[in-house]
Amino acid sequence: MTVTSLLFFLFAAVSAYLYHKLPARFRNAWLLLVSAAFIASYSWQFVLVLALFALVNYAIGLKMERVPARMQAWSYAGLVFNLLFLFVLKYNNFYLPAFSKLLTQLGLLSAGETAAILVPIGLSFLTVQTISYILDLRNKRLHAETDLIKFGVYIFFFPKLLSGPIERARAFLPKLGKPLTVDTALLERSVALIVIGLFRKLAFADPLFHMIPADAFTSPLNYPGQNLVFWLLAYSFALYNDFAGYTSIIRGVSLWFGIELSSNFNLPYLSRNFTEFWSKWHISLSNWLRDYIFFPFSRALAKKGQKFSRIFNLVLPPMVTMLVSGLWHGLAWNLLLWGGLHGVYQVIERLPSLWSKVTPLNERPKWRQHLGTGITFVFASLAWVPFHTNLASTLQYWQGLFLWKMPDLKSLVLTVAGKDLFSSWSKFLLPSPLLIGVILFAILFDWLQLRGKREEFILDWKRAALILFIVILLALCVLAGLSDQITPFVYQAF
Repeated sequence: MTVTSLLFFLFAAVSAYLYHKLPARFRNAWLLLVSAAFIASYSWQFVLVLALFALVNYAIGLKMERVPARMQAWSYAGLVFNLLFLFVLKYNNFYLPAFSKLLTQLGLLSAGETAAILVPIGLSFLTVQTISYILDLRNKRLHAETDLIKFGVYIFFFPKLLSGPIERARAFLPKLGKPLTVDTALLERSVALIVIGLFRKLAFADPLFHMIPADAFTSPLNYPGQNLVFWLLAYSFALYNDFAGYTSIIRGVSLWFGIELSSNFNLPYLSRNFTEFWSKWHISLSNWLRDYIFFPFSRALAKKGQKFSRIFNLVLPPMVTMLVSGLWHGLAWNLLLWGGLHGVYQVIERLPSLWSKVTPLNERPKWRQHLGTGITFVFASLAWVPFHTNLASTLQYWQGLFLWKMPDLKSLVLTVAGKDLFSSWSKFLLPSPLLIGVILFAILFDWLQLRGKREEFILDWKRAALILFIVILLALCVLAGLSDQITPFVYQAF
């Protein structure tokens, strides 16, 4: 059941309608039931695996609360369980080939076969949620949840299951007891978020993904540098609009139940440095990394009081934090490189603080702010290459960006004169005008959101503009459905 399908919206709408018709004491049980049904639409085995995951974390939380003398020990047990659960299930490529070979030698597996591991949907997101629950209990920021059904909803709640946002128990659980009143204003907000999310997915993300050749990132040296530049731009905007679109859709759907989920994006490509970028990109994960990795590590280094502690504190916390971010996305060298690059970016921009007072972003001249936005976007885009492909292909892609070739201008003029404007532009060694147009439209859309000063900015439009926007979206939905070109959301893979 994909998030962009009509079946998903019907499922969510009927579930929300019945949720509000039920007596308050049965609503959480209903949420748990429909969330389990949503998971079962992918695989009924996922329900069993995640039920075990939820039960163990629930039991550990109770032990931490009821046996204070053993709280530290139980917290370590909870952390080990969650990390092992993630490693054994998600990172199985690390050990599965050797394990399969052992099973073959023992006669438990046929020659040439490989053992398979069941990896539930949303596992990475659920793991960091439960780790924050364990750590918050240990730090006495909340009490253990004694209601198993409520805790089950915290784990299973279907709008946030596939790709977050990463919700913390101390913020999410109280919402189950006091959901928002679903009135006209809330429904308008929810519909606006859903419409914007679908538009980002269908108008920007999917078209841009489809306009990038399948082998552009695996065999980049087969293409001229100018095309690689525009395909990297296309990937940058496609990835952003894909994930931001998903988050907007599920936040809108969650509002049908009166549950406000965290915002995950705030125009990150308009950031003026990388610290600001990570306060606007995948915000729920960034805040999690800040609160549970960056700050504790930074405080620990500060307590050391060593001669070079200031330098260590400037370099190590951002590097470790971003490397952890890379590992969270996957156990692979290219993702470690992606995380390491972002760590290096943050270290470089923090270095001037060693010898001078740093001017706050808002107090800098406008030209410096705009220059910072351009530099941040360029280097963030370069880092998307290892995020998308392996190390060898990454180096080739970076090399290929500088290997430009002279376009076939003669054939180009003949084609334009024949009004065949949008076909086979690769033979001219030039990017498609359609690709450039979609990128520019995506930039315009972000500018409109910036100007509107809120995520549901289309609610401030005049009625005629809003109707036109919805008509265009409906046309895109029909075309996508007929062409079967809707791609899965990228972050569902995590």
